[in-house]
Amino acid sequence: MATKIETGPMGVGEGADVARFVARTLPDEAISETRFARQVLLDPNFELEGARIARDDGRIVGLCLAMGRRTPLENAPDDSDRGYLTLLAVAPEYRRQGIARTLVQAAEAYHRDGGRRQVQVSPYAPGYFIPGPDEAVHAGAVALLESLGYGKVYRPLSMECPLWRLTVPDWVEQAERDLEARGVRIRNLDTGLILPTIEFSARVFAGDWVRYAREAAHAILAGDCPERLVVAVDESGPNPVVVGYSHHAAERFGPIGVDPQRRGEKIGQVLMYRTLRAQQRAGYRTAWFLWSDDRTAERIYNGAGFRESRRFVLMKKDL
Repeated sequence: MATKIETGPMGVGEGADVARFVARTLPDEAISETRFARQVLLDPNFELEGARIARDDGRIVGLCLAMGRRTPLENAPDDSDRGYLTLLAVAPEYRRQGIARTLVQAAEAYHRDGGRRQVQVSPYAPGYFIPGPDEAVHAGAVALLESLGYGKVYRPLSMECPLWRLTVPDWVEQAERDLEARGVRIRNLDTGLILPTIEFSARVFAGDWVRYAREAAHAILAGDCPERLVVAVDESGPNPVVVGYSHHAAERFGPIGVDPQRRGEKIGQVLMYRTLRAQQRAGYRTAWFLWSDDRTAERIYNGAGFRESRRFVLMKKDL
């Protein structure tokens, strides 16, 4: 490694410089300065010591961002013994000098000092940027991590759907009529559905689902499109019961989920097309999501016109 390169934690006044470095060095991830500030600098778990920086005469030339859980994630299992690496970037002209290796090892030391026993790359909720390195774009990073003892866990895929040519099959409209005949209606989130939707999310899906429901409710009440979150409600009994929901934020599709006990009734497909149509009506040309598995893609998304756009690899290492 070149002796002129120094590594250390991020300085308290370097937030904007680091954000601009990330945007410039990782153009495929479209991480704007505002997005970096929102997902990193404002994260209650962020610590300057976890942002390991490489500098050449004071100029930022590399970054490895390590995140560990200090503030628990609502409705999620405790993961305080796990650390995450969410960003790894080295300026192109400084690559192949051992900088990335040094930064990753420094990030691992940060996690060891925090008492964490495992490092994952990079499914840190809610502040991850991608599920893991892109196998094509970040092939060098994958090879480096493997050389440092990281193993591949699985290969999530990102998909896109061109909304400008979206059509809803006749069977979807028939499925919605069949659901309505059985008392299941697809409704936009309103005040009366906020608590049932949060209760459904907390009961059926651990992790980030409650946060998505809360944020969507906040946005809708502040004037955002009511179709941002659509809910499947079983109204056949004395008390309406939420059995699924589908969400979008601008072009980003998801999450979408149905109570496992109600799967096979085509509720998920009806919710999906309702959200895609809402995105289409809002003028978006493309719907996309970052994370699915091949089985779900085959079962649900391929038939709606989604196609694989990127392939990631989730990796982990025991410390």
